[in-house]
Amino acid sequence: MSKIDTQGMSGGRVEGCMDNVYPKDANGNPIYPPFNPTPIPLLEPKLREELKELINEVLDEREYQKKLNGPYDVHEYAYRLDELQE
Repeated sequence: MSKIDTQGMSGGRVEGCMDNVYPKDANGNPIYPPFNPTPIPLLEPKLREELKELINEVLDEREYQKKLNGPYDVHEYAYRLDELQE
């Protein structure tokens, strides 16, 4: 199996080429242009709204069950905190 040496593949400098020349700051480090990627929507807007509505409905139901059953989601305890304080 042969190996490819990638160290010198970029070639020499081309006279007059200014593609990769960036301005330098006071310390001599290059100042790169800002990276502003365009957002890629992963979900359709209608599906996003349906999921948001469904998640909020589930969270509301969970909050309601907490009020009915007590502050804990763990069902191994057969008592509530107000019963322990008596």
